[in-house]
Amino acid sequence: MLSDSLSKSIKKMKQLDIVENAALDAEKKAKNDSDYSTIVMDFSSSMSKLQKATQLMDYSITSETVTNLEEGITQLRNVISSGVVDADSLNGARQHINKKVNANLTKEWKSYHQKKTAGSISKINTLGNLASDSESVSKIRINIANGSDWNGLSLSDDGVNSRLTLLKKSIDDVDQLEESLNLSDEIRSFIVSVTNRKAKVSDVTDNIIRWIKEEHLENKFVINFKN
Repeated sequence: MLSDSLSKSIKKMKQLDIVENAALDAEKKAKNDSDYSTIVMDFSSSMSKLQKATQLMDYSITSETVTNLEEGITQLRNVISSGVVDADSLNGARQHINKKVNANLTKEWKSYHQKKTAGSISKINTLGNLASDSESVSKIRINIANGSDWNGLSLSDDGVNSRLTLLKKSIDDVDQLEESLNLSDEIRSFIVSVTNRKAKVSDVTDNIIRWIKEEHLENKFVINFKN
């Protein structure tokens, strides 16, 4: 009798163990599937941003990053084996994408942004005080600054356009502002001097005075003593 009772208990324990292992395997599989989906979505998002940046602006990535992207695609494809996510392959793909693909995209975009917007920032610093709408100038500065982060390019700060689109628009707006002011080399040089606080009374020529009056900018300029 005792042996029969022990045998039944052992059998129940084995059955419970099988059920528990199956539950753990199912939980592990669900987590791997979820992690894989997240990685694929993030990778696709990066590809979408890259495509949009190339279309909107004169942006291109290095051959090293192209190679890393191609390797990332290959590794993501190899994660699925016999219809199941392979945990080791998943971890390898994640490390490659984070350390090489995303790191390179972030670094290269930051470098590109600095070079691309240097001229626009210089212009807005020089011409911003001449714009009739100071709020629009402030938005341009914010849009240019927000466009420096690769990870945030898909975000929308105005509820409609992405930061990438707002960056491109702001760069164009700066160029349009410059064209609308119709500045001669003499006037441009004078404004640069004023902006850098190096303008002298002797710099205020008849042409400068005429331009200030024609553009109704009398209240934009003040005279001060040099310390």
